[in-house]
Amino acid sequence: MTAALLQVLILLYIADWMVHWMWGRGLDPDNFSIPYLTALGDLLGTGLLALSFHVLWLIGDRDTDVG
Repeated sequence: MTAALLQVLILLYIADWMVHWMWGRGLDPDNFSIPYLTALGDLLGTGLLALSFHVLWLIGDRDTDVG
């Protein structure tokens, strides 16, 4: 749950910054920011999921179906 909330907070912050930056450059944020945000969301989600499994393994949850 923490990883998911962290991902959402990071994406919201970056989206806010990116939209204002693109407006300042005269670009349409609907066309230019969405591909970057979805790619970043995939990257962050995968990384945070891997980090979550690693933290679970470190604290002793060595379930055989996790890895």
